[in-house]
Amino acid sequence: MKKILLLLVLVGNVAFAQKLTKDQLSDKLAEKACECAEKQELTKESFELTIGICLLEGINAYEKDVEKYYGKNVISNDKKMEELATNIGARMGLKCPAVFKFMLDEESGEAEEVVDAEELTISGKISEIKSEQFITFIVKEDSGKTNQFILLSSFDNAFLLTDKVLKASDAVDVVYYEMELFDAKLGKFVSYKIVTDIIKK
Repeated sequence: MKKILLLLVLVGNVAFAQKLTKDQLSDKLAEKACECAEKQELTKESFELTIGICLLEGINAYEKDVEKYYGKNVISNDKKMEELATNIGARMGLKCPAVFKFMLDEESGEAEEVVDAEELTISGKISEIKSEQFITFIVKEDSGKTNQFILLSSFDNAFLLTDKVLKASDAVDVVYYEMELFDAKLGKFVSYKIVTDIIKK
């Protein structure tokens, strides 16, 4: 019994000691930054400083892995820090969309107006709904064209999706806007249709 326990401890220690891949590191840093940022009361004045502190918290927590992929003193190396921040920021879009949206708003004070101006509407029937990390669904228009949407933030009728009220073949009107998000599997930014309202007919 003691030998089995010792073996489990050794295996556990080896597994824990394994280095993260670069993608895994970016995911862990993004999770850390999201957890940290979501605990803060973000304002336009404090946002940049808060995110900076949250990033540093993650970098310190995974110091050895960061050093492996980005070198020593990454904080003082503008080029490496920009690469690291870009990798983390892209993943934060999926892990904490509310914070990511705040980041976008900071980059452009007119971001909200742009989103409002570009809101689009389509009508059709639900052909598929998937509940994975995020809820995605496909709407087929009368013309036969299909559109895939992703639910990223809350709105009044979001319960139709979150509470599984909508079913395949239900007729709906969908209000949405388009946003580019980083697809880690494809390794590039992809345009997604982000739902802002959905009405069951």
